[in-house]
Amino acid sequence: MLRIFFFIPSLRAGGAERVVSFVAQKIDKSKFDTTLFVIGSDKDATFKVPDVKIEFLNHDRVSRSFGTVFKTIKKGKPDIVFGTIGHVNIMLGLCKIFFSRIIFIGREVNVISKLAEVQHIKATLPPWINKYLMHKLDVMVCQSIDMAEDIKQLSNFPEVKIAIINNPISDKYQLKKELRDKSEPVKLITVGSLSGRKGHLRILEVLKDLKIPFSYTIVGNGELKDEIFSVIEKYGLTEKVSHIPFSNEVSTLLQQHDIFLLGSFVEGFPNVLLESCAVGTPVVAFNAPGGINEIIIEDVNGFIAEDQKEYLDKITVSANKDWNIQEIRNAVVSRYNESKIIADYENLFLSKTNN
Repeated sequence: MLRIFFFIPSLRAGGAERVVSFVAQKIDKSKFDTTLFVIGSDKDATFKVPDVKIEFLNHDRVSRSFGTVFKTIKKGKPDIVFGTIGHVNIMLGLCKIFFSRIIFIGREVNVISKLAEVQHIKATLPPWINKYLMHKLDVMVCQSIDMAEDIKQLSNFPEVKIAIINNPISDKYQLKKELRDKSEPVKLITVGSLSGRKGHLRILEVLKDLKIPFSYTIVGNGELKDEIFSVIEKYGLTEKVSHIPFSNEVSTLLQQHDIFLLGSFVEGFPNVLLESCAVGTPVVAFNAPGGINEIIIEDVNGFIAEDQKEYLDKITVSANKDWNIQEIRNAVVSRYNESKIIADYENLFLSKTNN
């Protein structure tokens, strides 16, 4: 049996943490002995991970956890160490120098070059050190083709060490039972952090010109909250917009709405698009790097717009279209169901340990 240590920064509501904890939870326990190490504290946890061993390392920052992570690996002697998010990947690259026989696998979560164009990326180490330590990893898992191409070009990361494994859809996201009542205003929804990269402001730029009756639900919180709601008031949308700062019932919210709006300038491989389609709610998104064009099949489970004018048109078309909700679901479940994605991870782990 292979022993695998998974390291994540926290059990907060981030997509990366959810995916890695999901993999640790779901892989075959007759083949893999898994432990999920959370660098943060259990006090910060916003979701639970049943059926997997969890240890909290109780550090407030990843950069201060190296000693504890090093001792944990030295004592536990795992066959594989798996981490996610850039600063964790870099730390595991440093660990690889001291544990050459252990397989170290990182998981990238962003198209870094594009992210840097829309958001400041704070670097704790010089770029050449980051690149050196990243190259120490045995494998880098990328969620999308865009991400794999970016890491090759940006860091000259060897293609032979890249594995593209998409994000899985949990079986808990079930198809909605009711079709849209077209006599009612179309119900629009966006789920995501209120940050610049998520593009809420350009969605609002579009919605101020939307002529059909609608309501718009924003789920999430973040540093741009005040600016977003100032713009909502400026555009006279206050009566149409509702805000839910946090919810553990995202699947239910997605079922209750008619169209999911994605405004992002860059993504990794957006879980919420998979989840929306899985419940039968189609998507309108801007064309942006990060797997969006892999997930959305035009006119089957959504539309991709090149600019705000086209985005406005696509919302109207989507509101008037008779969607086949089963086809919307099948478009993603057939490609990203949990059985397939978990098998991809299991095959990766076995292949890298010659099993």
